[in-house]
Amino acid sequence: MILERTRSKLQTLTGARRIDSQEITITCKTLTPEEAIGNPLHDDYPIQLGKERLIEAEFMGKKGQAFSDSYFNYKGTVHDILSLKLDTNARRAIFISSLNAILAGLDEMPEAVHCKNDDLMRCGEHFSKVVRALPLEIGRVLLVGLQPRLLETLAAQKQVRVCDLNPDNIGVFKNGVMVDGPDRFAQNARWADAIFATGSTVVNGTIDGILSVNPDTCFYGVTIAGVAKLMGLNQFCYVTGATRI
Repeated sequence: MILERTRSKLQTLTGARRIDSQEITITCKTLTPEEAIGNPLHDDYPIQLGKERLIEAEFMGKKGQAFSDSYFNYKGTVHDILSLKLDTNARRAIFISSLNAILAGLDEMPEAVHCKNDDLMRCGEHFSKVVRALPLEIGRVLLVGLQPRLLETLAAQKQVRVCDLNPDNIGVFKNGVMVDGPDRFAQNARWADAIFATGSTVVNGTIDGILSVNPDTCFYGVTIAGVAKLMGLNQFCYVTGATRI
């Protein structure tokens, strides 16, 4: 599991910095949609529809966040985080948001904090430039996880298919593309020249299956920031400045 390999790398890092045994508290809380993304122009983001929440961890004055459909508040030490069982979405969300906060606190990467308000549109504009810069031979793209602004961009420039876990989206047309369920992932992945997948896959437990099909998958969003940093994964995130495709 990529999360276990990530945990091992984090243990090595915190051990070298001698913080793994210190009583440095990590606090995690669940944000409201407005706290998470402000009041953007559009109202079709999953967090606004009640399908996800943003978990925020704080460590040494720095914050890290992770999206999850299952959540709880938490308070513990670095040792506690490193010892967490990673068997549920809620526990993985606590671990991932804490990982992001720890790496930011150690100045290993910028704070993984979701953009707000107009920055959500700027993210889409920046992603459009990224898509235009893709090699010409990449004509078919699979989007894993329905992110409305990214889908708009992809549908305007490429042949695109979408897979999503939300049953409310499956079978529905978005930007002229019918959203498939997870049962169509393998078929769509074989069809695609490139895959963009939500970083939330590291929380919902599907990331290993995606990487086994396409190790070059590019994960988008703040959730995956720490894992991408430690594991060298491709990532796109406007707010952290990550563009590795």
